[in-house]
Amino acid sequence: MSAPTIGYIKLANTLSIVSQKQVTGKLSVAHGNQEWQLYFLFGHLLYASGGLHPTRRWYRAVKKHCPNLKFEVNQFTNVQLWEYKLLQTAISNNQITLSQAKTILRTITEEVFFAIISQPGLTRRWHPQKHSTSQTTLNLLLSRREIKEVLASAKILSQSLQDEGLSHINPDLVPVIKNRDKLLNQEHSESVLKIDKLLNGKLTIWDIRLEMKMSLQVVTRSLYSFEKLGLIYFMNVEDLLPPSEKNHLPAREKSVKQAKIACIDDSYSTGFLLGKILKPLGYEILQIQDPIKGLVLLEECKPDLIFLDLIMPKVSGYTICEFLRKTTTFQGIPIVFLSTQDSIIDRTRARIVGANDYLCKSSCPEKIVEVVEKYVNPKHSINESKSSLEPTYNLTLMAVGS
Repeated sequence: MSAPTIGYIKLANTLSIVSQKQVTGKLSVAHGNQEWQLYFLFGHLLYASGGLHPTRRWYRAVKKHCPNLKFEVNQFTNVQLWEYKLLQTAISNNQITLSQAKTILRTITEEVFFAIISQPGLTRRWHPQKHSTSQTTLNLLLSRREIKEVLASAKILSQSLQDEGLSHINPDLVPVIKNRDKLLNQEHSESVLKIDKLLNGKLTIWDIRLEMKMSLQVVTRSLYSFEKLGLIYFMNVEDLLPPSEKNHLPAREKSVKQAKIACIDDSYSTGFLLGKILKPLGYEILQIQDPIKGLVLLEECKPDLIFLDLIMPKVSGYTICEFLRKTTTFQGIPIVFLSTQDSIIDRTRARIVGANDYLCKSSCPEKIVEVVEKYVNPKHSINESKSSLEPTYNLTLMAVGS
């Protein structure tokens, strides 16, 4: 049985259970360091996100179905499901129809389902959550029948790539030209010239598929043939910043020295979102999801600052912090707790075990940057003396992980 078939069966069974129980909440599906989120309302699908490029995926779906949709960056706030809320706003303002919004949601969901079922092994976790029950929300929900249709479409796409021996090429990869002269000498010059312009190191295979208005199979097949000829290579690329973060990120010059920031958190999304905030400012992010196994990597890396989660499956953040403070290598490295918990007791205990600071995961990007620069680049810090180990309650919400 092929990997897409196994993944399809697992996901189909899980979705069926959620639908039958008519539950409301978030289903987290993970493989390795990737995680996807499926949001449900009464067993119907509300939205799908996660993976390597959730923002690219959203821009792509909007461009495909509503290329003329314009929006103001000021509409955005750092809240969960900003993409979905934008679609709701566009419907309310009569910028797009309900049908167009639903088509966008189906396209996004198909890509997420494709990514999930392409993985050989998955872990699933359910999180009860509350969601809006406005009429627009209810109208946008994907029914059980629609979910089955989208899942079937994703399976066909995944299986077709598997059958052609192309499943090892992730559509989230970016193809880059290795030998331009040789590439331009290939047959079908018009097609090659168009591909030459698209292989600029910025577009993923998904993006190129949209620009060329061709099937994923055809585009991937062509790119694979170029790779075998030594004309191109594939590389990973960061996700695009959401409009809200582009608008609110402090305009500060990059660090002269590329400081290393370690993030010890069992949730991949925490380190991923920290990267989106800090990498544009010149910081390097080291993600460690298993704190015990990651200690060796941490010692090799010698980070300039460590973000540490409080609640983890195998060991608590307090224990890790206390251990690091007793180890000569880490005694002088600043440690900042980053947690969903935010009580006086938590902050006091963090101080006792040797933490320098304490941030809630709902902190806004500016606050995170401020704390990093306070310890890594103190000359940039505007408030060096203030410690976040004291209780604070007026932070702007931002989904930095759970």
